[in-house]
Amino acid sequence: GEVLRIDHPDGSGERFTYNAHGQVLTHTNGKGQTTHLARNARGLPVRRQDPKGVMVAYQYDKALRLVALTNENDATYTFAYDHSDRLIEEKRIDQLTRRFSYNLGGHL
Repeated sequence: GEVLRIDHPDGSGERFTYNAHGQVLTHTNGKGQTTHLARNARGLPVRRQDPKGVMVAYQYDKALRLVALTNENDATYTFAYDHSDRLIEEKRIDQLTRRFSYNLGGHL
């Protein structure tokens, strides 16, 4: 079964709730602050709301690869992949782009 609670030596504890497929929907930390996850029909996270109400949206391509994270200010962090599903580009919120290449052995 799923872990519902973790008790720490300092007396604090964490709590978790799950959907019918055993995927985490909420995590409550030792301070009683809860993070919520909304999931799509495939169980992938599509939205995360932290205890302060800050939202992050997740977007996926047809191959179910993460292609974008959008924050509460509509700033987006994007990802691109090659034909072997390897990450080849990250474009950060500040528009800095990092590109990755792989050798014939598939190593970064």
